[in-house]
Amino acid sequence: MKKVFALCVSLLIFCASLFPQSGVDGFEFLNRDISEILYSISLYRGHAIVGDDTVSGKATFRFAGEDFDSAFDSFLKAQRLYVEKSEKVWTVSKVLFTENESDGYFLDASDVRPVLLIDKISRRFQCEITFDSLSDSPVTLHTSGNNARDFVEAVARVLGNDYSADLNEGHLRINRVIKSNDFYSADRESVCVEKYFEDDSELYSVDVQDASVGATLEELFGAADKEYIFAADTSCRIKRVLFSGKDFDETLRLICSNCSLQVIESNGIFYVLADSSIGNALSDSGKIWKKHNLSYYSVSRASELIENRFGKQTLIPLDEENSFLCFAKESEQNQIEEFIRSIDASKNSFVVKLRYIHTDDFLTHLPPGISASQITKSTQDDVFFFNGNEAQHEQLLSLLKEIDCPVKRLRYDLLVMQYQSTQDFNWENSLSARKLSLGDRNDISASLGSVLDLNLDVVSAFGLKFAASLQTAINENRAQVFADTTLQGVSGGTINFVNTNTYRYRDNNINPETGAPVYTGVTREIASGLKIDITGWISGDGVITSKVTASVSRQGADLSSSTGNPPPTSEKIITTEVLGKSGEPIVLSGLIQNEESWTERRTPGLSKIPVLGWLFKSKKQTAEKTEMVIYLVPHWENDESGETQKIDEEGFRARIIESVVLGENYDGKK
Repeated sequence: MKKVFALCVSLLIFCASLFPQSGVDGFEFLNRDISEILYSISLYRGHAIVGDDTVSGKATFRFAGEDFDSAFDSFLKAQRLYVEKSEKVWTVSKVLFTENESDGYFLDASDVRPVLLIDKISRRFQCEITFDSLSDSPVTLHTSGNNARDFVEAVARVLGNDYSADLNEGHLRINRVIKSNDFYSADRESVCVEKYFEDDSELYSVDVQDASVGATLEELFGAADKEYIFAADTSCRIKRVLFSGKDFDETLRLICSNCSLQVIESNGIFYVLADSSIGNALSDSGKIWKKHNLSYYSVSRASELIENRFGKQTLIPLDEENSFLCFAKESEQNQIEEFIRSIDASKNSFVVKLRYIHTDDFLTHLPPGISASQITKSTQDDVFFFNGNEAQHEQLLSLLKEIDCPVKRLRYDLLVMQYQSTQDFNWENSLSARKLSLGDRNDISASLGSVLDLNLDVVSAFGLKFAASLQTAINENRAQVFADTTLQGVSGGTINFVNTNTYRYRDNNINPETGAPVYTGVTREIASGLKIDITGWISGDGVITSKVTASVSRQGADLSSSTGNPPPTSEKIITTEVLGKSGEPIVLSGLIQNEESWTERRTPGLSKIPVLGWLFKSKKQTAEKTEMVIYLVPHWENDESGETQKIDEEGFRARIIESVVLGENYDGKK
């Protein structure tokens, strides 16, 4: 998090330091990592600028110049850096090789660790160079030569008398010179680390002879009063170290460089870890930076495939150009480039238009062989793009013929009759309902009247006898039509029919002392009436399965003002599931409500006279029985068989009248 914040601050300082009035380029960095500075300049320039493994440390730099090149060159010069420019990427390094036709090669290296300098020479001349343990102190070298032998010899010279160059043909090596005074016996092991002050600076002197690096670090941390943790092997022996006049950080670095250790400080505690930079330098020998361009694949997807194919690689994505930089050997670069050519190919894209379903529905129920990654949604719900070959596209179209179909529609003809009887008017329910047979002979005469005006075709569904009986019950006020309608739905969906009355009352409590109602200010509702829920499903053979739930509720008298209780309600519920073909009727009965009521009539004034007041009162008890009968006829609206499920009403009624008057069968025969 701190690193991201520091990078953002550097970018803001960089952009804020530009001089828009004079039109010049300028930037300012205050003690920032050089890698962050290069990244900021790369963003500003719009060109890939990377630093190699020799670039490290922090820098403070301010500049305002006439153009970017002068500003950038001034920064490099101030930090003793060099740049090698190519069309695709600029590589910043502390080492620069230049080639002259007459003088061969010239090497510029400033403050570079010897092991990294040897690595650069090995890469430049494509040769193998071996060496003993080298000093970790940076060296500066400016020399010319014609081949790798000349530069290896120059490095050995700059390292001092402790090293020599072995320049045999086909074998280049830097050896450490072993002197007689380098051998010490165990009894001469000694560690001496002292701290002293000079010009208000805290400095250290170190005198180590044939001692372990762990013992030396313990002496140093003890003299500096620092807390530490060893997280690496510190048994490595230091033959001889003698120096003075160094601060704590420089002293710590010099001691750790002898045994490839590094130190990280966190919350005032110093952690001693193994330093893998030397091993990385040897393993990176012969690697180069190369830019790879992509045409169709994204950088992130290509990086994943390359890592799966070639293992972990050093990649720098360039999302704006849809390319990336790769740091690998030339042979690996060629393999990666060939692999990219094999995967980065154009894909066939087909536009698929749906007729009845949406793209989201198709993605929810993908058929086998089709993956979601091959589907790309468009701005239209019924259009998507399919990525695949021609054979997969043909397979998709074949599957869509079975999937992309209209939803099967259902229609329910609903008739709800309310039959009722009182104590004074008893009647027997002699009505019967059965499917009409064309062979029935009807030798009765009846006036169907309002039955033929019902939305549900009673005659075709239940027969002429039932229609006549129903008409008689309606004429004698023993039955009345409660609901007559048509319900539309789809296969698998639920249809809700509600015919209720809503009664609202104020919630109250009865005061126990006075008996008067105390209203709470809350209004409540009670719904009573008929509710029907129908869920229909059409199977492959055209059979309709209907699950029907019907409930009838009735509200009693409101006594809340005197008792404080809400009005009573009663409810009857029927749930059934039936199976039948289109046009076959369903009858639901048994929704019976019984209610007894008392009616009292009084003569005002006289009815309150004791004893005699009974002569001026009358009471009547009425017992009422109400039954709801539901007649339901399902129809498949879009029957693919081509057969018409709905009978022509006008023609059928004409045949009914003819059969009643003439006494003929429905088929027209005597």
